[in-house]
Amino acid sequence: MTTAANSRTMMFSTGVRALLPARTAGSLVAARRQQGARGFHSSPMRRNTPAVAEQAVSAQTPLVHAASIDPTVATQTALQIGDLAKHGLDTYLPTRIVEYALEYTHVMTGLPWWATIAVLVVGVRVALFPVAAWSHRHQVRVNQVQPELKVLTAKQQVAGANGDVMTSARMMQEIKSFYKQHDVHPFKAMVGNLTTIPFMMGMFFGLRDMATLSFTHMSSGGLWWFTDLAAADPTYVLPVISCVGMMGVMELQTRLTSAVPPTQQMKMLMRIGSVVMVFLTSGLPASVFVFWVINNLCSLAQVLLFHSRPFRRVAGIPDIVPAKYARPPETALSKLNIKALLTKEKPTKFVVKRKL
Repeated sequence: MTTAANSRTMMFSTGVRALLPARTAGSLVAARRQQGARGFHSSPMRRNTPAVAEQAVSAQTPLVHAASIDPTVATQTALQIGDLAKHGLDTYLPTRIVEYALEYTHVMTGLPWWATIAVLVVGVRVALFPVAAWSHRHQVRVNQVQPELKVLTAKQQVAGANGDVMTSARMMQEIKSFYKQHDVHPFKAMVGNLTTIPFMMGMFFGLRDMATLSFTHMSSGGLWWFTDLAAADPTYVLPVISCVGMMGVMELQTRLTSAVPPTQQMKMLMRIGSVVMVFLTSGLPASVFVFWVINNLCSLAQVLLFHSRPFRRVAGIPDIVPAKYARPPETALSKLNIKALLTKEKPTKFVVKRKL
């Protein structure tokens, strides 16, 4: 009975092979061999899932090739660490360090570019704060003794101009003794500003160069009205805020730090320079102004903190006493009373008539 059933099955399969094409019959045989002889069971036959996965991967392959060929698709990829170096942005040392810091912060945190700039600026200013406080303490000491120091310096310059070598050398020794007596030195007062110069230069040139490359995605990393950080601000709001903030920080720091108040000419010069800077820098990318605005806010907070009484007691910063006897030296223009000359009446001309 079983032999007859097997013979009928073989005859049926032979007939099917004869009716189907050779390629189709071969495919059926190969599939049958891979699955194994199952017989006539009621359980469903297992599907070949790896083949389905391979078809899905092969269906996505054209998209991958399109992304590698089409530059518009390739530019949508996220920025990776090392991309700036591949495009030749690692030029000078300060700029290179700042660009690496911006790239690492942006990639690791996933923040937009405006927040990346803010995080880096605030982090660097906080790291340099102890140096700035130490330098500010010496700057206050120098400003307190500035009137006396000007007198000694003027005597030394006069002696040098007259060719009096002995007097000039003696005055130089007095100036050194004066520095040691009051524990001041002009270089110590400038350390705080000198440490921030490389960072300021690196941020300026780095952000300016990064704005010219499309793969950095700075065109979509802005905020509010300046969403495009790679382009200039068409409203001129960022240049105005930046220059006004810089002028305010300079005037506030001069007023609170110096024992000698600035002259009106100096104030006017700083204000005119700030207005001119608005037009000179208006063509820069918005990312540069974001850096300047955040840096000005940090400087403003630092100046206010330096002049708070609790912080001054903790940091050992002396109080600033305005110098009453210190005034700028008179010049030829200041000696000339222009107002009196303009309001002075013309002299009366007396005509003497002679009798003939």
